[in-house]
Amino acid sequence: MKSALILILCIVSPLSWSIEIYTWVDEKGMQHFSDHPDSPQASLIVLPDPPAPYLGDEVSPATRSFSETPTLQPIRLKVSIRTPTHDTTIRNNAGNFDVVGHIDGKLHVSAKLQLLLDGKVYGAPKSTPHWSLSGIDRGTHTLTIQAQQNGKVIASSNTITVHLHRASVQSP
Repeated sequence: MKSALILILCIVSPLSWSIEIYTWVDEKGMQHFSDHPDSPQASLIVLPDPPAPYLGDEVSPATRSFSETPTLQPIRLKVSIRTPTHDTTIRNNAGNFDVVGHIDGKLHVSAKLQLLLDGKVYGAPKSTPHWSLSGIDRGTHTLTIQAQQNGKVIASSNTITVHLHRASVQSP
């Protein structure tokens, strides 16, 4: 009898749990969160219901085999170069220009972005898709952005070509 009562309580009790969260801003401008309204200015935050758990495709339990497990499709990460565009001519006597990339998807916290200039690593890996290049020699160069996680390339942009022109003074 006790075990049946405990089982029922374990099943029903999470359904009755509710968490109230209050927030307010103090006189110094600091925002606070609490489960108690510790300030007269505190207001209740209404949180959305959590999503229902994934139970797999709708297949009757009788037809599902024990070896069958649902497979979750990973979110595909796409990386691209926004600026400069492919085959652009850049005119800068100091050899400076910016590379701005775009990430379509979510970059994992342990993943980093790496810029490749002429197929070689340029700078340290970073989490933002913006690089300021300086002192680049004039001529034609290739640019690629790679997303890397745990030493492996997980996504790569198309390789683009840019042409850097630096004016030179000709002596008569």
